[in-house]
Amino acid sequence: MQIGIFFGGPSREREISFAGGRTVYDNLDKALFEPLPIFVTSLPDGSKQMVLLHWPWLYKGTIRDFFPPVSALPPDKHGFQVYFESLHGLSDSELDALLGSIGTPISPQELTKHIDVAFLALHGAFGEDGQIQGLLEGLGIPYTGSGILPSAIGMHKGIQKRLMKAAGWDTPPFFSIPRTEWGSGTLQQWYARAKEEIGFPLVVRPANQGSSIGVAIVEHDDPVAFAAAVDRAFFRATVSADAWLAMDKEARRVFVRDTCDIRDGVGLPLQVDGRTFYHPGEVYSHFEAALT
Repeated sequence: MQIGIFFGGPSREREISFAGGRTVYDNLDKALFEPLPIFVTSLPDGSKQMVLLHWPWLYKGTIRDFFPPVSALPPDKHGFQVYFESLHGLSDSELDALLGSIGTPISPQELTKHIDVAFLALHGAFGEDGQIQGLLEGLGIPYTGSGILPSAIGMHKGIQKRLMKAAGWDTPPFFSIPRTEWGSGTLQQWYARAKEEIGFPLVVRPANQGSSIGVAIVEHDDPVAFAAAVDRAFFRATVSADAWLAMDKEARRVFVRDTCDIRDGVGLPLQVDGRTFYHPGEVYSHFEAALT
């Protein structure tokens, strides 16, 4: 029986998924099953691509250690590591060459030729939200984990908790802040509601992320900490000219690196002052021009 192990993915949790996929590959009983590592990546245009990965790449420390390949990275004097999304503007032939350097790209329709069962080690978007579950059901491929509807419900924590409450499950008090209604002008409104309905300590988290990504705990009555926690959950960050000028070059590089990181920072592509940036080096140059 051929087991397709799906890992990687487009979400902020792709490194957790990468480590999990490697663990499954190592521990699957190879006397009974043939494991096939299927790496899922997000292309620069936002679409998804599956690659039947050459197994040695499984033992790299992180995804960025092998994909994109070092040879494909644009010149960067700051030494930033990037994910595939930062290689914006690739031609189809360049894209095919890069994907082919780590394995064999396969389309969803080709999955039935390669695997009997899908072991889903994917996390977050396209892994736990019902998308790949729907794709596999359409292809008639059985898979591990929950089905389409429970996956979609579980991925959105606000909807999940409302359904739990309606069904009579015990759940702590909660409410959701829509992104479009959050800003400096609404801070006091949301903070007053948090104090009244929840109290301290309170947990602020993104509605549609997994693991502990974007999660913060506000321990005490502190509107500044509350605002920072909500910004973190919305993957927003602010830097002033004074703060930028107070940093030396290495501190600026670290700030940009951390801000562009998909796990703890805002991530890429990054919108700054109405512009979209795909590479940390571009963000650094923009800050230098705008804040110095």
